[in-house]
Amino acid sequence: MFSERFYPHGGGAELATWLYSKLLAEEGFKITVVTTQFPGEAQEELLCNGLRIYRLPTHFMLDNRYFTLANVGVLATSFINNLIAQSDVVYVPCGWYSAILAAKWHSKPVVVHMHNYSVACPTSLMFDFDAQKVKPSTLKSYVLHEIIERNREPLSVAASCIMNEVAGKFYYHMATYGDLLVFVSKAQMDLVLSTVPNLKSKSCMIYNPIPDFPFVKAEKSGVGYFGGKDFIKGYHVFIKALNALRPQSGVTSYLSMTSKKQRKTRLNNGTVLNFLPRLSQAKLCSLMKKLSVVAVPSLCPEPSPYSLVQSMIQGKLVIASDIGGMPEILKGETSGVKLTQPGDYKDIAETLDCFLSLTLDEANEIGLKNRQFILNRFNNHRTVSSFVKVLEKVRAL
Repeated sequence: MFSERFYPHGGGAELATWLYSKLLAEEGFKITVVTTQFPGEAQEELLCNGLRIYRLPTHFMLDNRYFTLANVGVLATSFINNLIAQSDVVYVPCGWYSAILAAKWHSKPVVVHMHNYSVACPTSLMFDFDAQKVKPSTLKSYVLHEIIERNREPLSVAASCIMNEVAGKFYYHMATYGDLLVFVSKAQMDLVLSTVPNLKSKSCMIYNPIPDFPFVKAEKSGVGYFGGKDFIKGYHVFIKALNALRPQSGVTSYLSMTSKKQRKTRLNNGTVLNFLPRLSQAKLCSLMKKLSVVAVPSLCPEPSPYSLVQSMIQGKLVIASDIGGMPEILKGETSGVKLTQPGDYKDIAETLDCFLSLTLDEANEIGLKNRQFILNRFNNHRTVSSFVKVLEKVRAL
C-alpha cells in the first residue's frame, strides 16, 4: 500500500485505507504500508496480525496535491524497489500515483482506489466554482477554487494554475494506468465514467468499510458540523441555516475547523457558535455527548463521507445534502435523517428546528435506530470479501 498519509493523519481516504489494512491483515494477508514520516513517528512499525508500516522521511513537506510528485525520488531507492518486487499486488488508495509507474516497471498488478474525482476533474471535486454546479471544473473554476478554498495570493494562484496545466493533468492521468479502479459509491463511479467512459471496463464499486465506533448517548441537544470553512463543504450554508433558526431555540452548535485556536461567538438569534480545532478521535467521542444532530451540507458530490457514516454509527440524527454518495448511504432510512437540496439553508433550518424540538430521550432512541441502520446496511466482512475478489482478479490478469 502506497498512501501519502496514513491514519490518524489525513481524512476519509486515509481512514478507509487504515480499515482495509487491518481487515485484510486479519484475513491472513501480509500487508506492507509505505507512507510519509511525521515528526515523532517511528520509521518502521509492526502491528498485530503482520501489518507492517514503513514511514519514509521526505525532502519536501508540501501541503498540496503535488506532495508525492515533489518526493518522487523515494520510489527510486533499492529499499522501495525490493518491497515492490516482493509484493503480489500494489495498492494505491489516494494520490501517490507515481507509485503506479514504479509498480509497472516491476510488472506488478495495481489496484487504484478512487476516493475523489481526480481523473475527471482538475480540483478532484467534480464541482465548477464558476457555474456553481456539479461538473468538471474549467480553468476559471480552478482559479476560483484556489482563491476561495485555499485563500491564496495572486502569485500563488498563478503558480498553482501553471502546475495544474503542466503537471497536474499528466500526474492524475497516471491513475488510469492502474489495472483496476475501485470507486466508493455508485454515484461517484457513474459521474466519473460519464466523463471518462473508457475506464468502464476496469472499474468497480465497493462501499468503504465502516469504523468500529460506539453509540454515544446525547446528553445535550447540540448541533455538529465537521467540514471546516470550506465553501464546497457548505460552511456558509450551515451558518445561514443557524441564522434562520427560531430566536427562542437557544441552540448551541459545534464547528470543527482547521484552525488551532478555539473561540466562541453568538448570533443575533441567540445561537451559540463554538469553533473548535481539529479534534482527535478521543475528543471527538467526547464532543458527541453534546450533540444530538450533525449536519453535512456539502455542495459538491462527496463520494462517501465518513462524517455522515460515523455520526450515524454514534447515534446522531443527520441532515445531509441530496448529492453524491450521501443518498446511497441513507437509502431506506427516513425517521432520523433528512436529505436537503445543496445550498437550501431554509430547509436545513426547518429540519434543525424539528429535530431539536425532540426530547433527548426521543433523539437518542431515533439515533440508536440510525446506528443499527448503518450496521445492517454496511458489512465489513462483505466489503473485504469483495475487495479480495478484486485482488484475485488483478493477479489473474
